[in-house]
Amino acid sequence: MKKNDKSGFTIVELITAAVIGGIVIASASLIINNYSYLSGKGRNLVLSNSFAEAKVEALRSVGYNGLSSGATDITNELPAELSQPRSATLQIGAPSAGLKQIDIAITYSDQGINRSYSYRTYIGELGVGQ
Repeated sequence: MKKNDKSGFTIVELITAAVIGGIVIASASLIINNYSYLSGKGRNLVLSNSFAEAKVEALRSVGYNGLSSGATDITNELPAELSQPRSATLQIGAPSAGLKQIDIAITYSDQGINRSYSYRTYIGELGVGQ
């Protein structure tokens, strides 16, 4: 009797390897797409928060007496990297004597979804901690 000593892969082994390879490639593609989406979303949120924080600190530097009540469009001050369309408003009010309320509203398009964030702080006539 002769022994069949052929080396190689059977068709079942080749099909199994192709299916497993396809699943791995599809999974890697999904992971990369999700990473891109989440990194863009996180970038926009960080830009928005950083802008609001810097704007509040700039207003604190101006001081209580330098702030006049009213609404201002600050869209042109937003970071260029923030997704379009975008807009921002600054509202300064005086809820009580010796206290000014600062409201910053930022809206931008986050991969087709409109995101809006509002920030509020107070600046007192006597300064911080008084």
